[in-house]
Amino acid sequence: MNAAVLLAGLVAAQSPERILIDTDPGDFTDDNIALVMCVRSPERVSILGVTAVAGNVWAPHGAASARRTLRLLGQNTPVHLGAQQPLVHTREMSQREGPLDFAGAFATPKPGSRRETAVEFMIRTLEREPEGVTLLAIGPLTNVARVLQQRPDLAAKVRRLVIMGGNVYVPGNASKAAEFNFWFDPEAARIVLRSGIPKNILFGLDICNKVVLTREIFESVVRRLTPITRLYRDSFGNGFPGFYKNPNATGFLWDELAAAYLIDPAFVTRSETRYLDVETTFGPRYGATLPLNAPPAPGATAVEVMLDADVDRVVNLYRKLLTQTQS
Repeated sequence: MNAAVLLAGLVAAQSPERILIDTDPGDFTDDNIALVMCVRSPERVSILGVTAVAGNVWAPHGAASARRTLRLLGQNTPVHLGAQQPLVHTREMSQREGPLDFAGAFATPKPGSRRETAVEFMIRTLEREPEGVTLLAIGPLTNVARVLQQRPDLAAKVRRLVIMGGNVYVPGNASKAAEFNFWFDPEAARIVLRSGIPKNILFGLDICNKVVLTREIFESVVRRLTPITRLYRDSFGNGFPGFYKNPNATGFLWDELAAAYLIDPAFVTRSETRYLDVETTFGPRYGATLPLNAPPAPGATAVEVMLDADVDRVVNLYRKLLTQTQS
């Protein structure tokens, strides 16, 4: 196992890690499950706030979804509306890209604009936390990029950035070349990966593809009836991956893996450190992750790319936290 993974485990064991969660949850998706997992692990993480970004759905929808999940969990954690569109990528651009496996919010018209508060909240939180803050970024990186654009000095206040996004050695899932979160806002992902944030940890498709969600796992969760598992049953049974429509359907743990790392980092069994960049030239490889042998920009820091997992260990954690009867 990578020495950095072991060290992360020792650090996490000392006290709850103070985190911000930047997310793009649909009605009840992997983002919501990641939120449930963090709320139900107070000995490991202390959630300072949640920020919503456009991605799976437009930001107002995501903020409302996060609030509903938190209410079900009996939490009053603040949720702030963030970036309502990517830095450059638009719905019209996505419609010129040909067939896409998943277009997220681009599949529906953009709602009317509202005042954004998430970036201000993130800046204020980073400023006031003397020991810094961990960012759990499980949606497109637009909010994080806007923070860095406005206050590049605050990169040093991010203790570590845990990202779900990208694909280093495997194909994409939004397009053939790109993973969805990086594809939705490639320019934001590039800004983040070219920043001076001291520690970047990437849960891309390389590791997520190895943790498969099956009908057996689904049934083991919905067997326990709680408000959370009822939502889970409807979303994963009738929506994606649709276990009630197709018993042989499969999905993957995506955002849940990034959240699980903050709770039990020892489930990661292999990783490597690389410099990464993102393709921002519009075309077939728009949003693709580019592995490099040298920093992509002055001051850019390396990324720890997670590659393999103890599947049983992380699935057991997933099942345990989803079926818990109390927050």
